[in-house]
Amino acid sequence: MVRTALLDALRNPAFYPDPTQHVEVRETHASVVFLTDHYAYKIKKPVNLGFLDYSTLARRHFFCTQELRLNRRLCPDVYLDVMALRREPHGYSFSGHGPVVEYALKMRRLPDTSTLAALLRHDTVAPQTIQALAQRLAAFHAASPPPPPVQQYGTLTQVQADWQENFAQTASCIGITLSQQDYDQIHHAVTTFTAQHADWFAQRVHEGRIRDCHGDLRAEHVYVIDGQIHILDCIEFAPRFRFIDVASEVAFLAMDLDRLRFPRAARQFVQAYVASSADVTLYRLLDFYRCYRAYVRGKVISILLQEAPPGQECPQGQHDAADAFQLAARYAMRCVQPLLILTTGLIGSGKSTLAAGVAAALDAHVFSADRVRKERAGLTPETPQRVAYGTGLYSAATTQQTYDALADLARQSLTRGESVMLDASFAKRAERVRMTALARALGAECYLLECLAPEQAIRKRLEQRQRAAMSISDGRWDIFTQFQHSYEPVQEDEPAWHVRLDTTQDMAQCVQQALGAIEEGRGGIQGRKVERCIA
Repeated sequence: MVRTALLDALRNPAFYPDPTQHVEVRETHASVVFLTDHYAYKIKKPVNLGFLDYSTLARRHFFCTQELRLNRRLCPDVYLDVMALRREPHGYSFSGHGPVVEYALKMRRLPDTSTLAALLRHDTVAPQTIQALAQRLAAFHAASPPPPPVQQYGTLTQVQADWQENFAQTASCIGITLSQQDYDQIHHAVTTFTAQHADWFAQRVHEGRIRDCHGDLRAEHVYVIDGQIHILDCIEFAPRFRFIDVASEVAFLAMDLDRLRFPRAARQFVQAYVASSADVTLYRLLDFYRCYRAYVRGKVISILLQEAPPGQECPQGQHDAADAFQLAARYAMRCVQPLLILTTGLIGSGKSTLAAGVAAALDAHVFSADRVRKERAGLTPETPQRVAYGTGLYSAATTQQTYDALADLARQSLTRGESVMLDASFAKRAERVRMTALARALGAECYLLECLAPEQAIRKRLEQRQRAAMSISDGRWDIFTQFQHSYEPVQEDEPAWHVRLDTTQDMAQCVQQALGAIEEGRGGIQGRKVERCIA
């Protein structure tokens, strides 16, 4: 009764210390927000939902101050104060000397039309804005502290516990908003992925990628006003949801942009974040964490639907929950789908350097044609073979045997669900098509990275290589023209996802662009030929 009277008072425009003509009320499962003309007053509900506990006045006060402190990290000019609400003889007031009955978090009100979601719907978001957002987030993560050493935040143990909680809490959703097929697919993928890649999670912890993050990075929480980016409403109620891998944070917004049907913005954001942070191993876990974020969204909506009073069906909520679970299932499938990545290009075009960088980022097996060719002949890889073009170890027959061996090595790894990078020239169309067919037969995706460089740069590289010791490549300038004449350029109708890369640029940037192109291919366009040129 007391709380009802308080909420009624807050609906009255005359109640507030700042003049206002209107009060708009918005309610979630955890709070009620009262929007005046210029400010927002957020009241936490006296609820205990398990993952958050606002059941006492003291706890609500504590979490209001936490929310103020934590959100000032990303938008200090929006989060203003925690104000006490007091009971006075005449009613309730923000001032006076009566007992405190509640606390309100006061914020500057931002226009709904300025959220990232709204701006994208109106096609008013420039790529520079997405880039600025990614840079802001990368800087925020770099400056944020890691979790206390005694905590398990971000570890595989914590990640698995979070998933088990998800599965337990969605058992009642199966057959309603979550299909049995999607549930089984997600459960299998999560179990398989975490079992196969425990070392990836350990490496992320070791590298300090677990940080005190925002924790709820949705497009509706990002505002862009006069070129300034404000990121609101971080998680304050549970440190385990905030001390997370930065990959999970990036995946959250990427998932939300996918869900809102803005996949290009999602890709731009991820690529810009990686460019700002140099965190290329983030790509290993991106789909896994996107799956997690989509699943949690489906779970939360489903729980709210179940708690609705009888007779108050919500078809849109049913659709949104089912859509989130289906999106999670698509990410889950990609989590366990291996990649076959091929390099192609002229000798000296930078294929091996690019292959090594991409494979390291994705933890893919690298099989080099130069190494396989010599090992099959009983030679150490560094043994030079300065033979005439197309003779000896580089005859057509030996080259064919080398590519047969590469295909066998790729088949073995792909069958185990492991991604593969084949470092070779793939100068013949038939070999490129053959590898694409192999990938398709084994349920893998195939990507073709074409390395390009002007002849002057290639000549310089080949001459430097010939003077260097311990190189496993026998490519040299005096056979370049013959190789160039025999090379069959990649054609439009070849089935692999094809990207051209300028390898005269900084190789770290080149690797990031290759990874971004692969991510674009994984975004659902795979299966039809689309060529991308990256300068």
